Amino acid sequence: MSRKPTMEDVKNLAGVSISTVSRVINGTRKVSPDKTEAVNKAIEKLGYKPNELARSLVMKRSNTLGIILDDIGYGYMAQYLRGIDEIGKMYKYDILLYSTFGDFEIQKKAVDFLSSKQVEGIIVISEKINSEILYLIREHEIPYIILDQFYSPEEFKTITIDYKQAMYDMTKYIIDNNHKKIAYVRERSSSYSAESKETGYQECVDDFNLESWVFNTPENSIEAGYNFLEKNIKKFRDYNITAIVADSDALAIGMLHYFYDNNISIPEEFSITGFGNTEISELFKPSLSSVRMPYYDIGAIAVRMLVKILRESEEFEKSINLKHEIMERETVRKLKK
Repeated sequence: MSRKPTMEDVKNLAGVSISTVSRVINGTRKVSPDKTEAVNKAIEKLGYKPNELARSLVMKRSNTLGIILDDIGYGYMAQYLRGIDEIGKMYKYDILLYSTFGDFEIQKKAVDFLSSKQVEGIIVISEKINSEILYLIREHEIPYIILDQFYSPEEFKTITIDYKQAMYDMTKYIIDNNHKKIAYVRERSSSYSAESKETGYQECVDDFNLESWVFNTPENSIEAGYNFLEKNIKKFRDYNITAIVADSDALAIGMLHYFYDNNISIPEEFSITGFGNTEISELFKPSLSSVRMPYYDIGAIAVRMLVKILRESEEFEKSINLKHEIMERETVRKLKK
């Protein structure tokens, strides 16, 4: 093996869970003789050497959790962090944040920094996390959870919602208001959430035998939503599109700004919806119909899961799906049949 072996490698070779490997190495709980033997044989064969800092944390906790995120300025990030911080405080944990802006080199520094601060666990909130970074976290033997949005629940254990079903439900809400020509506007992205949401829209319009109209923007931002409509409003009118389903609140708010600046009445001329239910969606006038993402709950549950892993040596066995909700507000008009 060219790289340094990790607990994950020991787990795979021994055919046991990561928590069993941890218990054998640290002697925190009794393990059956056959599993103990399998783990010890795997350790010997791989030449695995336990991380002494990680082992010391079993005996002496730092009571600190690390958060690696792309950009604290994202609108939804405050809700994630509020859930993490409040539940962290409940369990007597301090929180260390490290913004990386999706940069690989900064992500590596983040892991090394958080490890040097002896964080007990790491929560990753990033669209652009590199697999090498996840390996580095494992090499430091720090338990971690990836939050939501960007990764398939089958690929990584995460806490998320059913994005496909959520967008299906939002599209059906528009159809139930008698709209037949519905445009879908999304950021050009290959992330799990972006692909799942578009699939939900496509399946819904297909189920109701409607034509699909999918449009892409270069990024997910208010400015991108504004610029998109500036270029496409004539096309929407030529196609007689009556409703727009945006895959984020930011894009929808940008389009609402464009409508306002150009004296286009909402929802009289167009209906529009967002996704995320960020704070601005309710404060904007007219208030934006949106899919409520349980950002706070996702952050809160992430901390609870990490604490369970740390205190009970229980492995995070599967991803957790939380419920979404359609928030019906002022930007959708019911058309006459």
